[in-house]
Amino acid sequence: MKHSASEMRIISLLVFLVPFLMGLGVDLYVPSLPSLVSYYHSDTGTVQRSISLYMLGYGVGQMMLGILSDRYGRRKILLGSSLSYGIISLICISSPTVQVLNLCRLIQGLSVGGMAVVGRAMVVDCYKGKELAKATNYFGLSWSLGPIIGPFIGGYFEEYLSWKADFYFFGLYGLIIFGLALARLPETNQNLVKLNLKITLSNIGKIIKDPVFMGMTIIGGFGYASVVLFNTMGPFLIQNVLGYSSVIYGYIALVLGASYFLGSIGNRFSVGRYPIMTLLIFGLSSALIFSLIMILIEFAAGVSLPGTVIPVLLIVFVCGFIVPNTLARSMELFAHLAGTASSLFGSLSGVIVSLVTTFASHLKVDSQLPMSFTYSGLMLISILLFGVCHYVDKLPAGKEKEEKLHV
Repeated sequence: MKHSASEMRIISLLVFLVPFLMGLGVDLYVPSLPSLVSYYHSDTGTVQRSISLYMLGYGVGQMMLGILSDRYGRRKILLGSSLSYGIISLICISSPTVQVLNLCRLIQGLSVGGMAVVGRAMVVDCYKGKELAKATNYFGLSWSLGPIIGPFIGGYFEEYLSWKADFYFFGLYGLIIFGLALARLPETNQNLVKLNLKITLSNIGKIIKDPVFMGMTIIGGFGYASVVLFNTMGPFLIQNVLGYSSVIYGYIALVLGASYFLGSIGNRFSVGRYPIMTLLIFGLSSALIFSLIMILIEFAAGVSLPGTVIPVLLIVFVCGFIVPNTLARSMELFAHLAGTASSLFGSLSGVIVSLVTTFASHLKVDSQLPMSFTYSGLMLISILLFGVCHYVDKLPAGKEKEEKLHV
């Protein structure tokens, strides 16, 4: 079914608005983490877990609601997810305890996971050929703007209003998406499928059993976690240990977001010239080197703003080579089940980020060493996994096997 020009305009608008919110969900909020510790008379780790739970919900929501959108349609899932997101964001404002706030953040993550998977699916539903490539880039560009702009705005919210302004913004944004979808969005999924749990679980099981897919997914999750890690630990290091304001932190995070964006652009221009795996090992080895330099700086000169920010800036830049290439390699393995594989990659990556940030929330942030050692550990494990994946790819079975999965 061909959509009218007015319908395509609203689809295009939502394809921009949804990923922008995905990128904002953590980054707008992080400048307020130290003030939340004071507001709730809580500890750093408990407040940091609001990020871990959000990412856990984001991961789980993509898989659950992605499958349901194939059965019941994109419009219904987007309406439910955006309304839930808007309402729960406003409930966050009046959370009586940090535990209630963390529960609300988990539900927020589930809701934005639903919006994320529907947004990606609408792109595939409505665009073909070159237009699909353009729309995919448009979607990715919108997502990347969130981490760039979010901390900058959030820093000013925290400095001149309070942490509650973040959730007023989230609530209004979610309700705007709900209103637009309710009033103007047509159903884009013209091939609703009967939910066959047995086949779905069988396909998921076969994908998960593929060692290269799982290796790439874990590496991609670690790469994404490396970007989010600074958002978990950075506000306390920059504001509490080094004594800078939330606005200064916002500017720093703005630069880091731009660094990831530039890394992604660099990767995009390199993909046609170099193999995916070459670009991936470049990103991993570079990130490991930069994290080791960060450790040496701490031992040589102590904790400082340049000694923290410059290595992280470089690590985040090369993460722009890590995350896209792990996704691309994973999708190559299951091109005929791209929807399921993409949902699995997104869900498992979200869970991995949640686990890493939970681990980080238990670390005492009194210098840059906890952060730099965490970066080093993530990259070292990733390089070992890369070696395993490369070895499996070189085996005869790895070269010749053809996955016979249910479609």
